[in-house]
Amino acid sequence: MSTPTAHATFTRLTRAETHLALPAEGPVDAPRHPTSGTARQVLESVLLDALTTSPCYVLFSGGRDSSALLALATHVARRQGLPEPVPVTVRHPGVPEADETSWQDLVLGHLRLREHVVLEFRGEQRLLGEVATAALLRHGPLWPEAVQLQGAVYRQLDVGAVVSGEGGDLLLDGRRAGALRDALAMTRPRRRHLRRGLRAARPTHLRRRELRRHRSDLTPPWLRPPAAEAYLRQVLAMSAEPLRWDAATRAGLRARPMVVAMDNFEAGIAEYGSRPVTPFTDLRVADALAAEGGPLGLGDRTAIFRRLFHDVLPDRVLARRSKASFNSTRWGPQEREFAHGWDGSGLDPAWVDPVALRAAWLEEDPHPAADFLLHVAWAHAHGVPVWPEGSS
Repeated sequence: MSTPTAHATFTRLTRAETHLALPAEGPVDAPRHPTSGTARQVLESVLLDALTTSPCYVLFSGGRDSSALLALATHVARRQGLPEPVPVTVRHPGVPEADETSWQDLVLGHLRLREHVVLEFRGEQRLLGEVATAALLRHGPLWPEAVQLQGAVYRQLDVGAVVSGEGGDLLLDGRRAGALRDALAMTRPRRRHLRRGLRAARPTHLRRRELRRHRSDLTPPWLRPPAAEAYLRQVLAMSAEPLRWDAATRAGLRARPMVVAMDNFEAGIAEYGSRPVTPFTDLRVADALAAEGGPLGLGDRTAIFRRLFHDVLPDRVLARRSKASFNSTRWGPQEREFAHGWDGSGLDPAWVDPVALRAAWLEEDPHPAADFLLHVAWAHAHGVPVWPEGSS
């Protein structure tokens, strides 16, 4: 069992970013790493280093990302004669959309691992549960808000290494170039493939023009017009992905929203004394994968999984497209009780319409950005500084 006593440095949003519930877009200065092997070889090296710490846990939901890392870590451990990784699975009884037990059983049956930590939560990862509110009192609101909930997992583990598949959705993706690659690779491409390829190849200004046409669908409904425009500008900036697959793969992990998210995710693990290991956000892995894929990439997400993990997982797992949803595990009576009683304070009414925000909190399936603002409002109500002093 661990307690949040270790020193960890979290990244706080500015005042403007807090109101938008979104870090400002922009590249983060990070060096390029010379290619020192294939992406698979670099991944194995990262996992080998993690496995030298005992225990070495792998956060295992049953999704493709976590399954791939668990399988590869198991492969490396057995090859090197090291202790096997320990999968850690969170289950939410009574929440069918979050249930991935069948996928977990498929992967674990294939790997034949001896240990498996299963944590059953019944509200422990709610937005205003005991774990989250204690974290808010320690260090104020953090983006993304899920960082505040993970202590419910970490406090159940001995100090060791914690491997996570965070960032896999971003790294292991066909991107714009994937659709273009598919169209070019076909001898007689179908019309839909040609349309997808041409659509993906459109210049940035045309893609931004289309996004602006759908601005009402992109911006949270509680933002006042000037704030909504600022939010849209950030979304447009985030959409400016290079067409070249290798460039987009390198740039994705160096964008500020991703850097902030992963800095806070890793600090959340370090706060409990363990060593965070996130191979899919390791720039050495990203740069090796980019070099391997070149301008047109390696295909779609399934093709990339097959290339990297074909020998350690069944193809049924590699080709999986479904995903679990955990939003309903975050909202319950306590969160809605706070929403009903909120007096609108803590957020600038020039930026946020409190009536519209409260309405969003009380919806059956609240807007994802509303989760973070619930933490902001709760922190203010309890005298916790919401953003760094002097920030704008």
